[in-house]
Amino acid sequence: MKNLLLTIFIIINSNAIYSQEFKAGLIIPNKKFKLCCIYIPNSGLKIYDRPNGKTQGKIYLGKADNNNEFYTALIEKNGIKKNLEYPNLEMVGYEIMALVFINSKFGFVKLNNGYWISSKELKSKNLRLVSWMNYAIEKNTEWYANKPGLNLRKGPSTNFKKITTLKGDLFGITLTAEKKGKWSKVKVTEYRKHPCSGEDNLIIKTYSGWVKLISEEETLNVWNYGKGC
Repeated sequence: MKNLLLTIFIIINSNAIYSQEFKAGLIIPNKKFKLCCIYIPNSGLKIYDRPNGKTQGKIYLGKADNNNEFYTALIEKNGIKKNLEYPNLEMVGYEIMALVFINSKFGFVKLNNGYWISSKELKSKNLRLVSWMNYAIEKNTEWYANKPGLNLRKGPSTNFKKITTLKGDLFGITLTAEKKGKWSKVKVTEYRKHPCSGEDNLIIKTYSGWVKLISEEETLNVWNYGKGC
C-alpha cells in the first residue's frame, strides 16, 4: 500500500512539475522541421474549443513568396478565414515567427485566441513546446528589462538585497543556465551607449545576480532586438 501511494505521489508531482515548466511559452521546431519563416507545418494544425474537445477549424500557412518562404498565417473557423497575428505569434528570429501558448492541460496547449492545439499533433509534425524561461536561455542573446525596470538581486527572491535596478537598453542582461522558479541568474553589462552605436569603450560596469525573469502572468520580463541593430 505504501509503495502504491509513493508511486501515485511521484506521478502527480512529476505532472505538476511538467505543467509548471510548460504552462506558457512557444511552439518551435525540432531539427527535422524545414519550413521558413512561420513555424506552422504545411498540413496546418487543428484547433479545438477545449482539451479533448470538438474540432473548430485549423491554422495554416498563407501563400509562399518567390523564395518558397511563408510570412503569413491564417485561422479558419466555420469557413471564415482571418489572419493570424500578434499576440498569437512571436518573433523569435529575423522575421521568423512562432506560435505562443498561454496554458497547457491534458495534452493540449491554449493559444492567445482561446483555441487549443493537441501536443501529440505538434510532436508528430516536428514541433515542440518550450517554456519562456528555457526559450530565453536557449536564445543566447542579450536581453533588456521591460518597463518600468527589473531589480537585480543577490539571490532568487525579493528577500535578497537589491543590487541595482535595470532599465532601458543600456543594461544588457545575459542569462545563465542557473534558474530557480521564475528567477534566473544573470550577468549584466552596463553601457554608456548601446553597442549598436559602433563606438569603443562602451562598458561602464558589470554585475552578477538574479532577476525575476518570468512575471506572475507567465510572460517574459525582458525583451530583445529581434532584428538586431
